Amino acid sequence: MRNFQDVMDLIKPEQVGRYWFRGHSPTPQPRIFGGQVLAQCLLAANDTVDSALMAHSMHAYFLRAGDSTIPIEFDVDPIRDGRSFATRRVVARQKGEAIFNTSISYQITEAGFTHSEKMPLVPSPEEAEALNLGPKYKSFSDMYQIDRVRITARSGQPQQKQQNWFKASGHLQEDPRLHQAALALISDCALLGTSFYPQGMQDWDINHIAASLDHAIWFHEPVNVTEFLLYECDSPWAGNARGFNRGQFWSKDGTLLASTTQEALVRPKTH
Repeated sequence: MRNFQDVMDLIKPEQVGRYWFRGHSPTPQPRIFGGQVLAQCLLAANDTVDSALMAHSMHAYFLRAGDSTIPIEFDVDPIRDGRSFATRRVVARQKGEAIFNTSISYQITEAGFTHSEKMPLVPSPEEAEALNLGPKYKSFSDMYQIDRVRITARSGQPQQKQQNWFKASGHLQEDPRLHQAALALISDCALLGTSFYPQGMQDWDINHIAASLDHAIWFHEPVNVTEFLLYECDSPWAGNARGFNRGQFWSKDGTLLASTTQEALVRPKTH
């Protein structure tokens, strides 16, 4: 992959029926990255709703591990088309079995009052880069062409938040829906691991089985993923081998762009 546009071109599902799509994955992957399927479902659903509508929320469940070597079938259910809102349900399948499902709500642009939290004070991407706080995850970066700059590093001491700068590498077409799908893909980065930060676990990926169980994202404002976005995550609760995580995306000018939540399996490895 040369840049992020190549990634989005590869994963964009092909429409093979009115509400039926087929998509592919970058390879090799031990299992398909969940953010990829989030983005693919949104891209497929987008092609079945009026262009005046933009997604404002999606709620999803990860059901089975996906195989990157075979196509994914996307079944879009046009549940509702209203004057202001529309709803789509998408089920992703491989070998006849559901691996993922999501509900997506769309809305027209409307006037109304506004308020927003303030962006936290953090080092700029350039300042954080100079701190050299963690690995580059080169194989993931090469596959999905996502640049990540850590602000918080893994530590043996408990930490309440995880903060990172993310952006797409290279050019991406100026299509608001495409940038939303790109944000959905990026939203699955880092979020799961936040469960381990309050525990002060540096080697959690060695000692635990970790997998996303569900995922939700609310789109607040238009986004440009070719510019650095701050992704701040925290984990207010963990128990019963599950961790609950929350995230917020901010633009460099302080605009709150999107909010996320995810529950993950965080099961200690036993012999």
